[in-house]
Amino acid sequence: MSKAKAVCFFVFLLAVAGCQKLSSIPTAEDNFIIIPPTNLQVFSAHDASIVVQWNQLNAVGFSYYKVYFGTNKISLNFAGETTNNYFFVDSLSYDSTYYFQVTAVYANGNESGPSNFVYAQPKNYLPPLVPIGLNVQGHNDEFGKYIIVIWSANPDGDLGGYEVYRDTTSTFQPDTLAHTNLVAALTTNVYRDTTNLIVNKKYFYKIIAFDFAHWRSVPSQPASDMILGRPTLVSPANGSTLNYLNTIVFKFNQVQGASGYIIYVSSSPTGGEIYSAAISSDQDSLVYSGSSLNYNQLYFWHVAATTLDPNTPNSVSDVYNFAITQ
Repeated sequence: MSKAKAVCFFVFLLAVAGCQKLSSIPTAEDNFIIIPPTNLQVFSAHDASIVVQWNQLNAVGFSYYKVYFGTNKISLNFAGETTNNYFFVDSLSYDSTYYFQVTAVYANGNESGPSNFVYAQPKNYLPPLVPIGLNVQGHNDEFGKYIIVIWSANPDGDLGGYEVYRDTTSTFQPDTLAHTNLVAALTTNVYRDTTNLIVNKKYFYKIIAFDFAHWRSVPSQPASDMILGRPTLVSPANGSTLNYLNTIVFKFNQVQGASGYIIYVSSSPTGGEIYSAAISSDQDSLVYSGSSLNYNQLYFWHVAATTLDPNTPNSVSDVYNFAITQ
């Protein structure tokens, strides 16, 4: 074979190989063997939740599954799609029977016939899990006096909501009968308590989760905080001017119960922080050690008192302003 013919033959082989490679990419014209999912089973069914599973499909061109379910076997509703060989449905009725089928969708858009039927009734067997991660934060600021109560959302499939209980001792028991220490019943895992709160009084909280049948969980571990009084600012006085040669000293009146303080300096009354410093609860002043301040520019400062978290303000003072002059 001549050299020219050999080159042409090699180019021909590359072209054929390229065409074969392109032909392996699925297109709408591909005729896959459409195989439905098999061996659909109920993995679990209880407390308003059902998990179904089936054999993993390894057919050429398979893309994903569609899951159908409902209380009428003849007419099922689309529940969702997944690439996993299992599917979870919650928030169901304890007393209803639910039917399931699964189909497979292929890369050319064709959907297989349905799998076998399965059915289950997710009866109520267990109360909800104990709420965890309870965190309580007292606040006293321009928005008023309040306590934020927050915890981790429960994963229960039949979660109806939460009951928030409050008392002044850590050993208190939630009164689930007369509700004497119940402060709220809600469906979210965050509560803003503003009811009959007293400054410098420690409040303890416990959370109980309940399900659709109002079966209650065991109470959470308690968490507590108090609302502090607001610090008052002393100097620099509001509207004052300071000579640039003088040391800037921030001074304020301490508040009872604080574990520490944070001093903020900013370029506006509501933001633009340029300096902050945390100090201990036995200090009532701080020498400014931030970057140089500009002449004839207005600056703002305020103080926050902290309790549990040294980085989270509990009570916040008013905002004062000052300027630097030559």
